[in-house]
Amino acid sequence: MKNRILYISIIAVLIGLSGCDLNVVPSDALTGAQITTTSDGLPSLVNGSYALFKDYPDPNQTNNWYLRQYFQLSDFASDDIVCGYKSEDDLTNSFRYNDRSSEKSNINSFWEVSYKVIYGANVSIEMAERKGDDALTKQLEGEGYFLRAFATQSLVELFAKPYSEANASAPGVILREDALDTKPKARATVGETYDYIISSLQKAASLMSEDIPAERQNKGFASKYAAWALLSRSYLYKADYSNVIAYADSVINSGMYALESADSYPDYFANAKTSDETIWCIPFLSVDDKKEASVASMIYNGPSCWGEEGAAPSLLNVMGYGTDLQHADQRWKYINTQTPGTKNGVTIYYISKFSGQDNSATLSSPVMLRLAEVYLNRAEAYAQLGQVNDAVSDINTIRENRMIPGNYGTMNDYLYDVSRDQITTNNILDIVLKERRIELAFEGHRLFDIERNSLPLVRNYWGYHLDNYNGIPTSAEPGLGAPGAVIPANDPRMLYPIPSSELSTNNLVVPN
Repeated sequence: MKNRILYISIIAVLIGLSGCDLNVVPSDALTGAQITTTSDGLPSLVNGSYALFKDYPDPNQTNNWYLRQYFQLSDFASDDIVCGYKSEDDLTNSFRYNDRSSEKSNINSFWEVSYKVIYGANVSIEMAERKGDDALTKQLEGEGYFLRAFATQSLVELFAKPYSEANASAPGVILREDALDTKPKARATVGETYDYIISSLQKAASLMSEDIPAERQNKGFASKYAAWALLSRSYLYKADYSNVIAYADSVINSGMYALESADSYPDYFANAKTSDETIWCIPFLSVDDKKEASVASMIYNGPSCWGEEGAAPSLLNVMGYGTDLQHADQRWKYINTQTPGTKNGVTIYYISKFSGQDNSATLSSPVMLRLAEVYLNRAEAYAQLGQVNDAVSDINTIRENRMIPGNYGTMNDYLYDVSRDQITTNNILDIVLKERRIELAFEGHRLFDIERNSLPLVRNYWGYHLDNYNGIPTSAEPGLGAPGAVIPANDPRMLYPIPSSELSTNNLVVPN
């Protein structure tokens, strides 16, 4: 009976969210039975799961909403963003590995909302199975499988060791198989977790048609192509490179998507909802603008922005700061190097990837999957398999659409040449990872690229990621021996603690 009450409650909550947050017809009066028989009941239920990505789970804690934590827990823990202010916000523990604890509110919030997404997805899957097998219902059921896979993937990236043969039996995350699977449960292994993610995505792809129903032709909804794109990522993280290439091929060869050109790329993220490069994003309207609590607020300088974090010096160096690349590469348009700020001795190069929609400094529709990532997933798989020419071809496809040489050389100067640049099986992976870092900067990838390739995290620059930083730099660089400057490869501190809200209610869960 307790599970049934919870089951009915989640339906009501999800439908309520769909009515107010995703701009669909309000359906608050629908009962569980009506969901399976009315035309708008199941769509409203699925839409409610999407709404959880941008809803405030607690109106009194506006910083702790899913997407804000999705990007901060990953990017703030990497070497792409530097912290210039030790905030009272728990975001600081992403930078400072030794400050993390299971009680931190951001960790607890992300975990809890992730499982709400999974729960809602499981409810919608069961409802779709009851409703029938028409094209729209199958599409919605497929979206349910996609959503639970995406949420689980995001959890295992943050709270478990990266996949490897050695780590396959290590603790992963809790797997929720259906809507009634709510009791205390042990963590599955990392291997079991990836099997669950991949099987869910394969099921999603099998249910959804390449001919997307008219009602779901929106970048804010998952599709067969989104499932394929996420499979290319999941298989990359599992080091199954043949499948990475197969699913990336399916997306790239579908003809459904196209890379932004170098001319249009500077406006891409402000217009992601309608871009041909976007495979899946979380669409925001002006009414959704979270201002001081937005993703942009901490990394941009504008109305309602704090501007306390910015692009890290090591990223600027990789991108070619002070060279012709700073003029030719249009990816520099998202980093303000002309008028940086200063916080406590740290130079803040403001980041605008989450700004500019409807001319708002704090509004965007965050991109979760895009074609450039799929190309780079395939390039890395080629590199791992020693297929150097194929990897270079994919990298150059990206660069051709990001460079405007102008007075700074020719296009060939900015493309890789296997012979000229002496690219071999020994260095091609480094080149791919460098391109991933530049292209996907601030989009939640860098930390996991470091972890799954067993690389150290090196942050030899001043900022509050350093355990003893007091706001006063004392030399050009703190040095590799400064506490917090280097996190060794495979260091267990790279995993976030299992949240106290789970540990206190589930005695079957082992902590990190």
